[in-house]
This record gives sequence, C-alpha cells and structure tokens, in this order.
Amino acid sequence: MRMRLIIKKVARIRVLALAATLGTLVIIPLAGRVYEKPEEALQAVFPGSQTSRKPVYLSKEEQKTLSQQSGKELKGRFYTFYEARKNGQLQGYGTFVTEVVRTKEQTLFVAVDASGKVKDVRLISFYEPQEYRPPDRWLALLVGKSMSDSVQPGKDLPAMSGASLTARTTSDITRMVLAIVKMKL
Repeated sequence: MRMRLIIKKVARIRVLALAATLGTLVIIPLAGRVYEKPEEALQAVFPGSQTSRKPVYLSKEEQKTLSQQSGKELKGRFYTFYEARKNGQLQGYGTFVTEVVRTKEQTLFVAVDASGKVKDVRLISFYEPQEYRPPDRWLALLVGKSMSDSVQPGKDLPAMSGASLTARTTSDITRMVLAIVKMKL
C-alpha cells in the first residue's frame, strides 16, 4: 500500500514537472516586445494629419513585377496602406508589415512621404531575441531613401553584427513598400 502511494506521488510530481516545462515552452515564444501601438506610430509620423485606409490590390502580374523591382518575393497580393492628409495636402502613406526574421516575427511601420522617399521606419513589435533587434539609429539610416537608392545591409547600410537576418528583412520590407507606393499610390 505504501509503495503505491509513493509511486502515485512520484508520478504526480513528474506530471507537474512536465506541465511546468511545457508551460515554459509555451511562454517563451510569446515573450516578445511591442514597442508602439499602430495608432501611436501613425500619429507620431504624421502629426495632426487625418489618416484613412487605402487598400491596395495587386494582380498576379503586378505582384511579379513588384517582386522583381523590390528584390523581394511578395507573398501577398493585398496590402492596407494609410493615406495621411493635413489641410487637404497629401503628407504620405504608411503601412504595417509583419514578416518572419529568423523564426519569429517583427512588425514594422514604413512611412513614405509624398515625394516617394522613406519618411520613417518604426519597429512596432519584435519577437526574436532582443540582441537581434534593429537599433533606432540603424532604422533612421533608411529615412530619405527612394526606389532609386540601394539599401543593402553590409554594402549601402552598415551591417548589424549578429543581426544580419534582421537587417536584410528590414531593408527588404522597406524596398517592397517603396515599390508598392511607386506603382499603386
């Protein structure tokens, strides 16, 4: 009888240990960081502007063309942009793009001014380890770039030591947004 109680107790401890381990495994992937709410990013980049949604639909041909122009395969054919106007004047466009960097996602807000140049690139959320996070000063190097500018990390932009996939993904997203704005907006 006593042996059965000991076996049940050991089995219960093993089940609790397994549950605790699984709980940790479930929590770790969710441990990321949201840096800014989308509404805050829109207000910070386009202060005092009225923003409205601008859905962008791409045909298969446009998707293929934009993939070639941006140097990045566009996975989708539908994008939601935000048009910002202040006193009736176009201030620019912005969109939120979520992509997998290595194994987890990052969300960027890329804003393009009325002349077709990058106005701002903001990190909205980042779920990779923090050492792979792009610094704000590196993101600021993308400001002022247009489709005619190359934004290749390690060549045109400084490489981010230990975060080359983040740098590549971020620059690819920026070029993709510039290409869509140039073609569709």
